[in-house]
Amino acid sequence: MKYYLGLDIGGTNIKTGVLSSSHRLVYKNSFPTRSAAGENAIMEDICAECAKVFGMYKIECIGVGCPGDKDDANVSIVAAGNLPFRDLPIVRLLKERFGVEVYLENDGSCALIADWLAGAGKGCTDMVEITVGTGIGGGCVVNGDLMRGVTNDAGELGHFVIDPRGEKCACGQKGCFEKYASATALIKQTRAAAQKNPRSVLAAESSSGVDGRTVFNAYAKGCPVAKRVLAKYAKYLATGINGLDYIFAPQYISLAGGIMNQGETVLKFLRPYLLHPQKVGVTTLHGDAGVIGAALLWKFKKYYLSLR
Repeated sequence: MKYYLGLDIGGTNIKTGVLSSSHRLVYKNSFPTRSAAGENAIMEDICAECAKVFGMYKIECIGVGCPGDKDDANVSIVAAGNLPFRDLPIVRLLKERFGVEVYLENDGSCALIADWLAGAGKGCTDMVEITVGTGIGGGCVVNGDLMRGVTNDAGELGHFVIDPRGEKCACGQKGCFEKYASATALIKQTRAAAQKNPRSVLAAESSSGVDGRTVFNAYAKGCPVAKRVLAKYAKYLATGINGLDYIFAPQYISLAGGIMNQGETVLKFLRPYLLHPQKVGVTTLHGDAGVIGAALLWKFKKYYLSLR
């Protein structure tokens, strides 16, 4: 049996997973991203985790999914808005350390690859993946192939504008989709509503801290304030989904990321605002889409190796 290691580097956590040749996830782990400590500290953590995994399985190659901009050869992370990477040669560093081929791709494209090859989008010739996390990323399959763009970084779906007078984004624009529909945005909206309604169930649920699950927990307990937060958030999310639906006209739109673990609850709030609700679904791979897609990057090895 052959095994492939996937790394999903996020602004909050780094997820790892080992995929078998039959697409079965045989190992997974997660640990905090030490962004404040800098890129060297993050690489130390990644290498320590890889060393542990290499001691457990015979790993054929490593796939890395990460947000931000890559160089033209797809071997270095030039910059990533929520991470401290600057021209980090991650492919070379991991290849020299572990002696296997290493492939680098946008994290949203990794989630797309997972759903396209092993999830609900299997068999689609045209689909869109929207990853909702610290920011918003994603990717597109067009005519049966990954859309990459001339600089290999197509798929930054969080950075089209839905409110030109809106909040300033790290990308330099104002009113980007991710400023209103990311998990970070939902947490901000939840915290504001809890402060405005101190006697609500939402405020009680928020008393020990707020994360992406807080508003869903309050809603499950019948909180009307939480219901209003989710309805407003769903309208923002649907605005972006509808825009992408018009642009790409896909067969299927898959939603991934931690919030999407709420499954049918998310879809319940989204459907009234969607143009084509029948073609929008939550990933069947749950929170594992990023690592599964990274572990599947070897299937595109001819493409990656041709860039180097």
